[in-house]
Amino acid sequence: MQQRTALVLVSAIVALSAGACGSSLDALRGSPSPTPTDFTGLVRQMATHEITVDNVVSGDAGCSDHALVPMSISFTASGAGESAPVAMRVYRFKDAESYDRLRASVDACAAAWISDPSTLTMIDAVPFVLVFEGVSEGPFIDALRTTLHEAAGD
Repeated sequence: MQQRTALVLVSAIVALSAGACGSSLDALRGSPSPTPTDFTGLVRQMATHEITVDNVVSGDAGCSDHALVPMSISFTASGAGESAPVAMRVYRFKDAESYDRLRASVDACAAAWISDPSTLTMIDAVPFVLVFEGVSEGPFIDALRTTLHEAAGD
């Protein structure tokens, strides 16, 4: 009986020690950082906020800036209180450094395709910039803002 008790006690100590090692290692490594999603993940996030995406065109920057072409996608979105499809573009940069380096280019590019600057909306959530026009503040823009920040891993 004493052998059995000793075996159970040793097993319990080993199990507790192993669990403590894992916790200590996790503390040293830190929490994993959330990473931004791709466009498919962004569309999935939009769907969770009742936004529908259509007419997707990859590489459509809306201007002649060739540096923005690889990171640009044009599409229409509706839902979350906005019944008419809204034309928009999302620019997804590789990382914060490329976002910082090219962010001003998005402003210049938007000037080429936006027809009414007074209704321009730009939502930034590194590494994304979402650009569209013609929508007043409200549930649709709130849902887009939330979606973009979720997709960015914020």
